[in-house]
Amino acid sequence: MNVLPSPLLAPYVKYYWVVKADETTAIQTVPSGCIHLVFHRGGSMYFSDGEQQPQSFIRGQLSGPGVLQSKGGIDMVAVIFHPLGFNVFFSLPLQLIYNQYVDVDSMEDAGLKELKGNILHEEDSLACIQLIEHFLLSRITDWHDYNFKRMFHSVEVISRQVEIDVASLASQTCLGVRHFNREFSKYIGTSPKEYLRIVRFQRLLHLLQNNPGTELTELAYGCGFCDSSHLVKEFRSLTGCTPTEYLQSRKPHSTFFSKGSKLNIIKLHR
Repeated sequence: MNVLPSPLLAPYVKYYWVVKADETTAIQTVPSGCIHLVFHRGGSMYFSDGEQQPQSFIRGQLSGPGVLQSKGGIDMVAVIFHPLGFNVFFSLPLQLIYNQYVDVDSMEDAGLKELKGNILHEEDSLACIQLIEHFLLSRITDWHDYNFKRMFHSVEVISRQVEIDVASLASQTCLGVRHFNREFSKYIGTSPKEYLRIVRFQRLLHLLQNNPGTELTELAYGCGFCDSSHLVKEFRSLTGCTPTEYLQSRKPHSTFFSKGSKLNIIKLHR
């Protein structure tokens, strides 16, 4: 279930993701283009190498696929931030957590640790989202500097334009390419070249989500791939399987381009 944030947080939080399952379950992870803050309230999740995922963590930008396996039921609440939304609430350098899951307990953030404890003791998922909302609202600042605005503009361009290159993005922000690369990685958590690749993949998922059965050649053209062979190669790199295999096992969902259900808007209690 996806739940929309309150209006004050909508510019920063894309949606909250609530997952509950009583049985042992496998969850595939793919690059989403967004930073995730996740709270596990049920059984533990394990990576394919057997390592246990932290109970509560911040997920940095990912460059490839992964599979998580539960041992017991799942009861998870996650915050999916807009591409720059995380920066408004936390000072964690995003380029340093690329392809990483940062345990909340390892961070020097007493407020976040307290939030984790409160969520673990709250049985109702929507009440947990209320706790998260109050926590985030208490941290909103107006610190947005000029480079923040530049990177925000760049992400807007990337989300709208199917074909754009790093040099053009840098030029639009009035920065040299090296400086632009550095600032983009700082605010987004990965290089602009890699991010373009991720958003192109997310655009493909969004088209498949809304237009099932679309031919590969049409998808390739609509998403900026060179051809259908290029699409399949990139898809396999980012999901671990071909588009056909993917569609046979699950419904496509684009984290980057999707929104929460308008029927589940959270209303804050003042």
